[in-house]
Amino acid sequence: MKTKIKTIALSMLLMISSSVIIKAQDSTQVEPPNKAKGGATKFLLTGKAQVSWTQTQTQGSPTTHSFFPDAFMLMPLVKLNDKFFLDGQIEVDPNPTGGGASINLNELIIYYRALPGLSIFAGNFSPKYGLYMGVLDDFTNRYCTDPIGMARGPQTQTGVGIQGGLQAGTTKFNYQLYISNGPQLIVDSTTTGNGNLTGQLDYGNYTDNNKNKAIGGSIGFLPLSNSNLQIDVSGQYAGKIGNTGTPFEKLSSYSWAADLNYYHLFSPIMVRVLAEYNSTTTQNYNYTWKSDSTTLLIPKFNNTLSGWFAGATIRAASSRNIFLSSLELGGRIGAYTPPKYEAASTPLISPWGENPETQTTVCLTYWFTGKTPLNIAYDVLKTKNGPTVTALTARLIYFF
Repeated sequence: MKTKIKTIALSMLLMISSSVIIKAQDSTQVEPPNKAKGGATKFLLTGKAQVSWTQTQTQGSPTTHSFFPDAFMLMPLVKLNDKFFLDGQIEVDPNPTGGGASINLNELIIYYRALPGLSIFAGNFSPKYGLYMGVLDDFTNRYCTDPIGMARGPQTQTGVGIQGGLQAGTTKFNYQLYISNGPQLIVDSTTTGNGNLTGQLDYGNYTDNNKNKAIGGSIGFLPLSNSNLQIDVSGQYAGKIGNTGTPFEKLSSYSWAADLNYYHLFSPIMVRVLAEYNSTTTQNYNYTWKSDSTTLLIPKFNNTLSGWFAGATIRAASSRNIFLSSLELGGRIGAYTPPKYEAASTPLISPWGENPETQTTVCLTYWFTGKTPLNIAYDVLKTKNGPTVTALTARLIYFF
């Protein structure tokens, strides 16, 4: 949906620009000196505002209720001329527990349209990694909660790349290839307990911590002439993720994902099916770990995490009944498997205090307009050797 919004916005800018050029050709007035040539700067602002109410029940604990604004996002798109475009995404995240709000720059990219099927880009960008992070993210997340196995691989990074699409008969391909600063390995010798995130990766850096760069990309295949089905494979490899001059400098990490996105109108029912699997593996190392007042040495552990989800929605989109055509029912299942290490006394321990989790979600969406959905979702999160958490959420979003 986010990608579609940007495409529509870009098309609108091109149409506006074409209209201006046509009017200029019909005019007999003399243009002032130094006037911008065809393709003058155009500006379009899109975004969203979101508010939620949530009732959460953790097994063995009292029920909690929360009502708060989730986020306010602005997505400016600037057409500098016929070749250059500037894309940004700024999000204001309120802190429900107090302490004010945070302002995050999610993206800031400049595109150069070299050819109809090739664009060059540079800046702070979100790579196409999987379906959830690469295409859908929270813009079309009907389920009110993130899939538990997602948003753990490559995220917003700084770099350069190319992307575009190709027509091959009745089928289509899209692609992205980039070089970025890549992730940075977290090493913490002071934090105790589950707060120690040593071995995890940080993607939020604007500057690199070593001379190595990460390479990544994706390729999507649309085998049907109506483009109703898309299958993607994406990944990223970073040969060095540790700080320069440390024993961790030469540790490497790679991530990969595969996903499927299908929709079709079986009149009057519109069906959509979504699925993704992703995995991230970081090279093993004997990390020092502080537990209370004792410093331990954790032998090389299986530093691989993975997640998956599969979901489907149905909607009587072409029903003559306005109320029924505005309803959409969805269901989703998923799981997350964290890294673990083997120890003689305590087998299958997660170094970050995490255990395998499964998730089941059902949701009902009512579309007041194409820009104003009301989501109601019931989410069940089960943790191995841990409590079950259930959440009932109502969320209203306005896209503009």
